[in-house]
Amino acid sequence: MSGYHNVMEFLVVQKLEDVWETLDCCKCDKCRNDIIALTLNQLPAKYVVTKEGELYARLAELSNEEEREILIALAKSAKLVKAHPKHEDI
Repeated sequence: MSGYHNVMEFLVVQKLEDVWETLDCCKCDKCRNDIIALTLNQLPAKYVVTKEGELYARLAELSNEEEREILIALAKSAKLVKAHPKHEDI
């Protein structure tokens, strides 16, 4: 494992877990991963050099503005994935 991490990946997945059941979209793994990837492409990377356990501490440092940006990006991504799923109808 490298000595650096994109903490935004952790934050996006955590926020997605918080709102997953409220999203009006397919809940399969493919759609979930597409939502994560699309969301990360909308947000700036935040690389840190830290021990993996310290990533959890970074979540507490998330500002209201950053949290809002992540939630907006997640909603946009879920809407796009719902409109254009990369799988056959389930």
